[in-house]
Amino acid sequence: MKNNKGLTLVELVAVLVVLVIVGLIVVPNIFEQIKQYQEQMYQDQVSIIEDAARSWASDHTELLPNLVGNTYNVTVEQLQQGGYLDADFKNTKTKSPFPPTSYVEIRCTVSTEVNYDYSYTYIP
Repeated sequence: MKNNKGLTLVELVAVLVVLVIVGLIVVPNIFEQIKQYQEQMYQDQVSIIEDAARSWASDHTELLPNLVGNTYNVTVEQLQQGGYLDADFKNTKTKSPFPPTSYVEIRCTVSTEVNYDYSYTYIP
């Protein structure tokens, strides 16, 4: 009686087919998850830039507009030079620094004698 230890060619091909099918299902999902993660990281970075502009604005209230609809732009470079944003702050999508000329638009949304409200929008 022979004791055959090993796989036949048919068994080996069947295992490879199963692995290929699993790969075709799993790999696109992994790439989609990576893409979603990068987009979420980018949005988080935009929020950090807008928060830095809020801090800048609280220190420079004399420059802010006081009429509804008026705007003031503060650049990423200004935020970095003022210490409100790290100089090596990089975009997770492009792996390069945010352009120094990109800016946050500070728009006056409410203007009364005692109260001013502003919106902060990052413009790449």
